[in-house]
Amino acid sequence: MKEEKTKTLIDPLTGEEFLPKRSNQKFANRENQIRYNNLIAAEERHAKAKSRKILDNNRKVLKRILGDCNEILKTLDYLEGAGLDFGYNTNTITIDGIIWICVDDYAYTMIGKNLFKIIKLKL
Repeated sequence: MKEEKTKTLIDPLTGEEFLPKRSNQKFANRENQIRYNNLIAAEERHAKAKSRKILDNNRKVLKRILGDCNEILKTLDYLEGAGLDFGYNTNTITIDGIIWICVDDYAYTMIGKNLFKIIKLKL
């Protein structure tokens, strides 16, 4: 006959001791698991909130400036005045040897002293 193990575990959310019904069970019940995961997700959203707000604003600025055009040229002063924060971007890409700074689906690059080209990327 198989001998059953009676090893108890501690619930990470409540700290209560419980007897697991499955070998991979980490929480005393499903509600504790959901609440724990929601707390972790909320903490992560809160940590990213400030930078995501700036990135969202940068995208709106680039979208508004570009309008219906495929590409447009604007000066540094114009972009700063429009509210673009050059310290925040999502990634950079290289197209034909030119490095583009991206904010989601928009990109810009410096093409001259204080002059920038803005494009919408085709994703």
